[in-house]
Amino acid sequence: DSQATYGHAPPPDYFRPTPHYLLVYTLDGEANYRDSTGVKTVLRKGTLVWTTPGVDQSYGPCPGNRWSEFFVWFSGPIFDCWHNQGYPGNKSLVLSLEPVNYWLDCFRAIITHDKGDKNCSDLTRLCRLQLILAEAIRQWDAKTVPDENLVWREKACHHLRQGTLTRPSLEDIANDMNMSYSLFRRKFTELTGKSPGRFRNDEIISEACRMLTGTTSSIAEIALQLGFNDQFHFSRRFKQFVGVSPRNFRHQVKG
Repeated sequence: DSQATYGHAPPPDYFRPTPHYLLVYTLDGEANYRDSTGVKTVLRKGTLVWTTPGVDQSYGPCPGNRWSEFFVWFSGPIFDCWHNQGYPGNKSLVLSLEPVNYWLDCFRAIITHDKGDKNCSDLTRLCRLQLILAEAIRQWDAKTVPDENLVWREKACHHLRQGTLTRPSLEDIANDMNMSYSLFRRKFTELTGKSPGRFRNDEIISEACRMLTGTTSSIAEIALQLGFNDQFHFSRRFKQFVGVSPRNFRHQVKG
């Protein structure tokens, strides 16, 4: 996992192999790109390339340009399942994802705990990466979204990530966004594919996974901090979404 800036383009016939799945996200500048799947394009700010193991690539800054990228290598059977379902497909997938700061923060969240921080388990990072890929595909399938809606969505997601499962209320968040809850819910669902309640629940469950694997807090303490009525309410909701109880999840991850 890394971020790199290239000052010189590689020779036009130079291809580098892709040993794993690879995401390349362009942060600035422009680069010529082509690979052995037949994709040939110019990578600009906000362009994401998603490719599979075994693909040979050639890319580097356009003449007279510098180019900055953020890239992530990853592998595993779960992503083979994604591939079998058509993602990224027979050809490398090229998407345009903006705003750049929003997506860069999403990608960085996967790897920021890799070095010496045990508060984020490999399982949590795996789940986060899949959520990011799913959101990227959903946004691309929606084709184009007006810039003002992207800003609105980012602000709404920020509000929903704050607080607990029940506080602030969804109605209070809608008020902060200067609209009725029914309008807020409809717009948020259109832009994200999830209702505000489901989005916040997913974020809370993700935080619960982090706390179960990265802290020594009891399950009852975690339930209280996240805003559940009690430990039993938390355990029931956690199992509904993760498939196992919080206790079993902690045991499986920590061994």
